[in-house]
Formats: sequence, C-alpha cells, structure tokens
Amino acid sequence: MEIRDLKVFEGGLRILEVPYFRVKEKECLVLFGPNGAGKSTFLKVASLLQKPDSGRIFYHDTEVNDKNRDEIRKKIACLLQKPVFFRGTVRENLLLGLKFRRVETSEQKKRLEKISCLFNLKPLLERSPQQLSGGEKQRVHLARAFILEPEFLFLDEPFNGLDVSLKENLLQDFVRIRREMNITTILVTHNRDEAAFLSDRVAVMISGQIVQTGRLEEIISNPATPEVSRLMGQEILVEGLVEDSDNGLLRISAHGQVVFAFGPYKKGEKVILTFRPEEVILARQKPATSVRNWFYGLVYDLKLLDRLAVVGVDCGFRIKALVSKVSVEELELKPGKNIWAGIKASALGTWSPSGSVDILNQREVNDG
Repeated sequence: MEIRDLKVFEGGLRILEVPYFRVKEKECLVLFGPNGAGKSTFLKVASLLQKPDSGRIFYHDTEVNDKNRDEIRKKIACLLQKPVFFRGTVRENLLLGLKFRRVETSEQKKRLEKISCLFNLKPLLERSPQQLSGGEKQRVHLARAFILEPEFLFLDEPFNGLDVSLKENLLQDFVRIRREMNITTILVTHNRDEAAFLSDRVAVMISGQIVQTGRLEEIISNPATPEVSRLMGQEILVEGLVEDSDNGLLRISAHGQVVFAFGPYKKGEKVILTFRPEEVILARQKPATSVRNWFYGLVYDLKLLDRLAVVGVDCGFRIKALVSKVSVEELELKPGKNIWAGIKASALGTWSPSGSVDILNQREVNDG
C-alpha cells in the first residue's frame, strides 16, 4: 500500500502532511508517536474510512477512486480504539462481519472454528460480550478482524489499557496469529515497548508528519531529530558551548561543567545534549574507568518503580539515572545524598538548538 502527497486539514489547520508512505506486503508497520500526533487520523485515511483533502492512495498499484473504493475496502479490516459490540453472543459478534460480506454459511463455520481455536475463544462463544473481562473482550475484538481474513489490517491502540499480564499474553498471541495468516498490518501505538515487540518497521509521526522510518533499533541508535530522540527514551541533559573539537570528540562547556560527547560540531557552536537514563552510572566514589564524564551532585528525587528506580541528581544541571532497586540499597540513595554520576561520551546525543524549541520547552514544563 502506498500513499503520496497526503494532506488533511481540520478547521483550517493542517493536521496531516505525508509526502510518501509505503507498507510492504505481509509486514507489520507500527505507527509510533505521542498523543495528538495525527496517528489515528492517518489510520482512518489509509484504511479508507476518511477521505483526505488531497493525496493519492494505492493498493497493489491500483489507485483508490470513487468507483473502486468500496471494492478495495472489502480487502481491509480496521479496528478503532474502543471495542463496540453488538447485541447477542460472542459467536454472533464474530460472524456478523462475514454475514455483511455475504460469505457462505459453510465458510462462516470453517472460519469461526479456526479463529476460535487461534484466539482460545471456544469457552466464550455463547456468552454475551458484556459478561467478559477486559482481556477477553480485547481477544474477541481482534478475532472479529482476523475472521474476515483481510489482506490489510489496521489497528488503533489495540492493547491500550490492559493489565501487564493480560497484555503480554495477548501480544504474543497476536504476533503468532498475524504471522501465521500473513496479514499486512499497520498498527498505531504510543507505547515504545509494544512498538519494539510487534514491529517489522516503525514510522515515527510527530505533529502530523512522518519524520523517520526504519527498524526500531536503527531509530534508537540514530534518531533523526531531538524530538525522535526523546520519543526513543532519551532525556535532555543540557545546552552547552563547544570549546574544542578533535576528530568528532567534542569538549563542551555547560553550567560550569565540562562534558565530552561526539558530534559534527565546531568550536563556538551551541549544542543540545541528550542521554538515556539507563546509560547513567552512579557511584559513591569517582571510579578510575574509561568513562569520560563524571559529575558530582546531590540526589534531589527518587522514584521507585517495579524493580527499578529513577534517581534525579543535580550536578549544576539535572541528570536522571535508571538503576535497580539493589543499587538503591547498596548506594544508600535518598534525597539529599551526594553521589557521582557517570556517562560515556558515546552515550550522549548531540543536536543543534535550531529547530529544537519544542523539546526544550517540554523540558522546562517537566522540570516545573
């Protein structure tokens, strides 16, 4: 499926502008981005539920038009965020789409048997959807799409709001079933872990534009913009001034500290530094290691998660570290304690401040 020169306006404002987009046959492409980025609108346009203000859409090299739109839509299944069930049993809800498409009764029975087994729904077939748990409802919701045996599957946040244990099982089942049925899929999520587990490729959408496409690990290691860097789990460290550049190794002055990082910048240029909290090392004493950047600071915040903790350290600028609970106990970390925070030069991202106003403003909002 291809999209060319897509534009969508709402109230005179451009909410989508995508010059080119392509999903390969049988792949699962995850459309990833923050809330309000335009992902759901894009999904509706791509699945032919909404007409764009301009642009061209191609399915198997055939351009969609008013004459063939309904015929092409028969090849598509689209599930929006909240499941809506019809009166009747789970069985009747599963078969309804096939009846609308006038699939023969014998074929309906064959597909119901197959999907009930794949999604483990046989014990639920005679129950009302309203009697099901959240996880069971989501299984039925997905099964209603798969039973249509579409060529193209569009899903909008299909695992949102589920408990962790329910989500893990459903994610595994979804990947197995989708691959078994070889369905080309576009899936919307703002959850990075879901994107990592489900995707063959990821398209990052920000402010109605697809700013980067590729395998998730490629995007994480080489984000195209500071905004993408932040979406991939990086934090803004500080803005500084390049004092020296030696074969790409930068010596940067920032808030009374010297920071080493790699980048294509020259002496006298301003840069923004980003980092991933899991790359930060905490220590009682400054270790004698190859790590170039060590900062002495005060713990100003400590948030305990499930098995990890986020530790905020004020070193003249604020840095966050993601460490294990064991490390919290061993280092006796608590607000008011002094600690060394280290990060490799190669673990820091460098960006020009131009075009990065939004991400800097977001940093100010987060810091309160």
